[in-house]
Amino acid sequence: MAQYGWTEAEVYLKNCTVLKGEANLTMMSKTVNLKKEKVKFRTSKKGKKSKYTPDKVDYIIFTIEYKEKEGKKKITKTKKAKYIPVYLNKKQTKLGFVELIVDGKLRLVGRTVLVQSGGNMMFPAHPSVPNSTALYSPVYFLDHNEIMLLKEGEKPEVFNQVSLTKSFKNRAADYFKDCPSLQNKIKNKELKKEDLETTVNYYNSSCN
Repeated sequence: MAQYGWTEAEVYLKNCTVLKGEANLTMMSKTVNLKKEKVKFRTSKKGKKSKYTPDKVDYIIFTIEYKEKEGKKKITKTKKAKYIPVYLNKKQTKLGFVELIVDGKLRLVGRTVLVQSGGNMMFPAHPSVPNSTALYSPVYFLDHNEIMLLKEGEKPEVFNQVSLTKSFKNRAADYFKDCPSLQNKIKNKELKKEDLETTVNYYNSSCN
């Protein structure tokens, strides 16, 4: 979640300008859109801040620091995360930033939103991943509380959250009905919720 605080970044604007310095994404509420989503930018810690809405941005590359255990020590490493603006509603009137996890005709993207609990706004670490499976979940399940599938011209579909009416298997099988071979893999439980990256890669390479 470093990108929701000041983080080293390169912001690529639609007017071909590239801004290098630090950027900060606005974390939005899941249910209440109190303000327009935007990215804040500054060249340095004491630099002047500027703001850009998603319609002005082509993409953002964040350089994120994280710790990884090697033996008995925790080593600080860095990774690149690419964020792109996408339409979040069916009418394509609401733009927001998402992390691009897998690119292609079908995209796998992630997003972190504030959720309401007991009248207070809070961010759950990984609200949709049961404790029994959290250790085996891909890292992007822990980075975001909304993991979505995105087809060109369509509203993103959230796939990591529990549905009261349909299991993941039934939802995914219905979503991928245009690719029978993938649909069968899902129905036979060869591919499960934690295999979304593999599922998307299969769709992009093997489905028409």
